[in-house]
Amino acid sequence: MYSTTHSHHLSLHKESVLKNIKPEHKILSTFLIVISIAFSDVENLFQILSHSLIVFLILFISKIPLKIYLKRLTIDIPFIIFALFLPFLSSENNDIVYTLFGIDIYQTGLEDMFGILFKATLGVTMGIILTAVTTTIELIYGLQKLKLPQIIIAIMSFAIRYIDVFIDEFKRVRISMRSRGYQEKGIKGLIPIAYASGAMLIRGYERGERVYLSMISRGFNGSIELKKRDYDNSVLLIFLTLISIIVLIVDKYL
Repeated sequence: MYSTTHSHHLSLHKESVLKNIKPEHKILSTFLIVISIAFSDVENLFQILSHSLIVFLILFISKIPLKIYLKRLTIDIPFIIFALFLPFLSSENNDIVYTLFGIDIYQTGLEDMFGILFKATLGVTMGIILTAVTTTIELIYGLQKLKLPQIIIAIMSFAIRYIDVFIDEFKRVRISMRSRGYQEKGIKGLIPIAYASGAMLIRGYERGERVYLSMISRGFNGSIELKKRDYDNSVLLIFLTLISIIVLIVDKYL
């Protein structure tokens, strides 16, 4: 059976060391660690081990079940598929290291492949952690605390909200289709899904217009006001973030 609640579908609502930490700290830490990973040198074993240890230590203290983590990590598959072709395509000065069944494998391609796999996997992992231990409202609250423009916060909050609405709506549509004998078999089975998706897009656009007009009539001025909330500080998260930045700076400039 499919649930059809309007809850945040990514947040796990589990007890975690990171659950009650200030959301602005979690957002900023995630951003800084991802930036550190993105600019790290994949040829430097110290950086690889340091960033990997930091990310997986945060993953461990977040208490995300391994099955859920691996399931959400599947979003990394397109990057993996792309990276697997690089050893055969990316070369510099014809730096061939091996020939497999008549196909050349290049040293530059291998380095590029590892760099993409390393950075994409750790970056996606940080995103998984943030969304798993932070609800939608907390994300919005954190962005407000970070002084982002109100219009950007409003757009992001509505987008997150209506993604959840669309997921719930699609689940109801599937339940309705299955109750009428629909079976997901073969390419022909995708045609009803396409029709249903098109109808949902039209209904979503119309719903958005109604909601917008309703909010304007109630005096909405583009800003979302949230009540002040009490959260904890995390010395460990701040420490790991600083370590990630220091590792990058030490390798780049010292």
